[in-house]
Amino acid sequence: MTTTVKVHVNGRYRATVKQDDCEPVVVEGNYEGSPNPTGEKSFHLPHPAHSTLEITEEYIGDAPAS
Repeated sequence: MTTTVKVHVNGRYRATVKQDDCEPVVVEGNYEGSPNPTGEKSFHLPHPAHSTLEITEEYIGDAPAS
């Protein structure tokens, strides 16, 4: 069995997910020009699937003027 966590970030935000002793997962929002246009990222929990998640978000600023 695999446990998967999916994080969706909307707009001009970036979320950082810290999970116990694992490397942080960074999820960019679905803004125009985003390196992650879906705004979603999935990752697996290590076995056994017992983790503490800490999620923070930051506003990445207004869109540059055209």
